[in-house]
Amino acid sequence: MVIGIVLFSWDKKMGSIVDIKYPQGFEIPDDLINKIYMTFAYSEDFDKQELIETSYSNLTILSYCDKTRVPEVGYEIVSLILDEKEAINSYRFKKNLINFSQDLFNSDKSERNKYFENNIDGFFKSTSAQKILLLGRAGTGKTTIKKIIFEGVDPKELLVNPLDPTRGLSPSVYSWLDLKIGLFDSSGQELEALLNNKDEYDLAFHNTDVVIYLLDYPTWVGNPEEIINEIQKIQKIIEDDSYTANIIIFIHKIDLINNKNRKDILKEITKKLKEKLPFSVYYTSIHPEFIFSTYNAFYEILASYSKETFHLKKILDDFIEESSKSMFFITNQNNSIISQSTSKDFNFGNINHSHKLIAQITQTFEDMSNNSKIEHLILSGQNNLNLILNNLNLSQFEIKNLICISESLSANKLIWMVGQIRLKIKNLFYFNIKDKS
Repeated sequence: MVIGIVLFSWDKKMGSIVDIKYPQGFEIPDDLINKIYMTFAYSEDFDKQELIETSYSNLTILSYCDKTRVPEVGYEIVSLILDEKEAINSYRFKKNLINFSQDLFNSDKSERNKYFENNIDGFFKSTSAQKILLLGRAGTGKTTIKKIIFEGVDPKELLVNPLDPTRGLSPSVYSWLDLKIGLFDSSGQELEALLNNKDEYDLAFHNTDVVIYLLDYPTWVGNPEEIINEIQKIQKIIEDDSYTANIIIFIHKIDLINNKNRKDILKEITKKLKEKLPFSVYYTSIHPEFIFSTYNAFYEILASYSKETFHLKKILDDFIEESSKSMFFITNQNNSIISQSTSKDFNFGNINHSHKLIAQITQTFEDMSNNSKIEHLILSGQNNLNLILNNLNLSQFEIKNLICISESLSANKLIWMVGQIRLKIKNLFYFNIKDKS
């Protein structure tokens, strides 16, 4: 989510000056301003334009300066301040910021504020529809991930009964809180043909917001350079044809890596990818022990486009900070998990058991809720494991249940916490209703 945008200029007596900013109430700390200026001043190379990405607290800062103009007018800088989760979309924001800044600085100085105010909508307007394209070789698990994340299919079922291969481009439309997602699943067998046929890749990449490239560990072991070349080819198509898609890489089937060496192997693969590819990398699997990592990957990607996903995750994260050995998540009307937060010490061996248990009782709970107006169900097991299913009664927003699992919280404490989380979630959506009315 974009936090703010600021235009700075330089006065020989006063130093840095904020010429204009948006929103008006946005305050940018002095030490951040100094950091931005010092980053550009570090190099005295005044024959080029520069766009620099820096981090500050939990923010990502993109700053543009045309240094060819510095000897004449001093440092004039446009900075875009983003929540750190927007880092995965930095390519799109960088491109827009460069175009915006160049046009701004080419405007007469008396007209800059007007241009600034009239052209910032592109950074702040909310988008309700997103197109995601899944690419990767045959058998990497693209369709399986789609079924689990967006259709609520049990991962264990797909491990036992693999899906038939996809043919061509297979589009599906899903509701995800405030987003409408057009998900295009592609055929791994036809990937090479797609990337070499302009008519086909025009169809695939046109209006695409996110390209998720899945590489599975077994394929990588035998063909690392071929896979890197393939992703570079996708990158070149996007750049040469001016598509605006962001590329994200999933290293999939991490459960197939030896447990003792998994961390080191993933670190090495990531290092090799990062040497040639400037894209975000996620580690994913549909194995019960690692499925949470796949859910988390999609939360982070979609939170960049969906304010509701972002705020739901933050609510859960805030309560998880107060808990140990706990996991909270929220499901939609398809029983897919749309937001999840887990304490660092949670026993992930319980995830498979918990997901299986929840799947078994969800339909019974739903029937009880509809017929008897029951709002929550409490289960207690061995080793102080407590589980609560709570019907949030937000079906108009495609939200169904809040589910909290904990080995450290008593049933009474968990009930209290569920009530607090529920209140914050309802306030979030009622506030949004008021905004839209």
